[in-house]
Amino acid sequence: MVTPDLKILSCDDDENIRAFLYSLLTEHGYDIEFARDSNEVFKNLGRAKYDLLILDVNTPGLNGYKVAEKISENIINRPRILIFTARNIEDERLQFVTCGADAILRKGAPCDRILGTIAELFSKGVNSPMQENPRREEPRKPEEQIAKDLQYCISRVTQVEDSITLKNLRYEEFIRDLLREKQRTEKNYLEFKRIETEVMKMKNWGYAVAALSVMAIMRAFF
Repeated sequence: MVTPDLKILSCDDDENIRAFLYSLLTEHGYDIEFARDSNEVFKNLGRAKYDLLILDVNTPGLNGYKVAEKISENIINRPRILIFTARNIEDERLQFVTCGADAILRKGAPCDRILGTIAELFSKGVNSPMQENPRREEPRKPEEQIAKDLQYCISRVTQVEDSITLKNLRYEEFIRDLLREKQRTEKNYLEFKRIETEVMKMKNWGYAVAALSVMAIMRAFF
């Protein structure tokens, strides 16, 4: 069963998996976009509304479970979350249960299993409400929650920008250190050449004194 107007965001850095999901889901009428890492997930959530997130466990940056956990804790009207893992699902059952995701599938699952899982998640329709997080005592007003969701996504983008700025500052400091070291090296080289010149002058002066002494001795005898 295809759910109309279903918008999906998938996060996976494997090009083969992205190509597979795109082919499978677009063929069945779904609209799917892709993010390469956890930072792109939060950026996309800040600019668009999605009905389903498909998160690879080995997502670059924060792993899929951590991304699901942060979204579940901070966004009430969140998308449904499907975890994709290449590992044994039973070995990760505890992580899945505690992260707040809605379903989990192993990579390599049959196409009908993937489609069936998605259809089951939306069996009550795209706009059916998600189960309330038991840790929340009272729901916020829609406009308040939208503002909170947007603020959370913006804060994630800001953190990424701050991280990039910090790396740029460190790089600039590294370049300055290299330039200072280069200047010190050049200065040391010039000082070495100056000392070498002085030594040569002293040698030449020593040779001259010795020659004059020899000449004086020769005059004394002759």
